[in-house]
Amino acid sequence: MRVFLNPGHSLGGNPDPGCVNPRCRLRECDLAITYGSLCGKYLEAAGCEVSLLQSHNLAGESPEYPCVVAAANAWEADVFVSIHVNAGGGRGAETYCYNLGGKGERLAHCIQNQLVAAIQPIDQGYRDRGVMEHPTFCVLRNTNMPAVLVEVGFIDSDDVGVLTLHGDEIARALARGITDYWQDM
Repeated sequence: MRVFLNPGHSLGGNPDPGCVNPRCRLRECDLAITYGSLCGKYLEAAGCEVSLLQSHNLAGESPEYPCVVAAANAWEADVFVSIHVNAGGGRGAETYCYNLGGKGERLAHCIQNQLVAAIQPIDQGYRDRGVMEHPTFCVLRNTNMPAVLVEVGFIDSDDVGVLTLHGDEIARALARGITDYWQDM
């Protein structure tokens, strides 16, 4: 299986670090690349081919950066996973797909289930926020393969402990969710 991983926001945080928690100097871009890189290693160990790209240019709107959607489509990935961290004071994980009822939704459920199963025993306040459709996200709308965007937790809530201390568990859960999806094919 060919897996395209897209850690959210700009590599190095410039021009867009994503969500930021100024109290502890955490940036979404840094957490996302950590989880994505670890997840990629676990997927490769499971026999998957992995391509990873963190870029400010999602679908051609910032031509000075590599284009995420074009790279995934050209590489002919089997699945696309965009990894993010949420903000707004909530708790837990939520995973988005283009629409409900297709392969993207199945991939989203596999990842969401693994994240919740891995993190709730560590932190009982970590919520299962569910799988939702979001057809306006360009990485879901413009990719040619089943695609999801996963928000692994909230950078500005009590999730910060999970995000900083349990990145390996998050990465392993992402990888297990992806391989669960492929095994169900």
